[in-house]
Amino acid sequence: MFKKFKQRGFTLIELMIVVAIIGILAAVAIPAFMEYMKKSKASEASLNLNKIGKNLKTKFQTESTFVTDDGADLPTHATNGCCGITADNRCAPLPALFQADPGWKELEFSMDEPSQFYYSYVGGTSSATAYAIGDLDCDKKESTWTMNAVAVSNGSTYVGASAILVPPPKGTY
Repeated sequence: MFKKFKQRGFTLIELMIVVAIIGILAAVAIPAFMEYMKKSKASEASLNLNKIGKNLKTKFQTESTFVTDDGADLPTHATNGCCGITADNRCAPLPALFQADPGWKELEFSMDEPSQFYYSYVGGTSSATAYAIGDLDCDKKESTWTMNAVAVSNGSTYVGASAILVPPPKGTY
């Protein structure tokens, strides 16, 4: 009159297979997630440089010259990106320095909140270049986004300006 109960549960082999599958998924998912995080952080550079590019084109349309500045007195936040400057490895905002610099003030650009990049600008009458430089993963390898603005002529006179955003090489953030 004894009932035999069937044992239930997982065998060690089944558990090992599940652990191996989870390990494989993690090995694939974690690097992809980190790459997506870097890409999302990099969008700041393109947004800010596009703003600078629009301001440069507007300035050129109204005055037939770009903001002229040699970049020597422009505020930069750091070298080697902004790693270690704040707890979340971002550049501290320096709006007073941007507003005190005539070049940035004329560009109507300022960083008023912590950012992933620090910015630089060099401009002349017929061309200008703005840079966003950052080290998004704090590996001591900076990536540089560039906004190149040039005057467009019809052969004898300037008819406008063109601004082209150049991202860093693929995979370097």
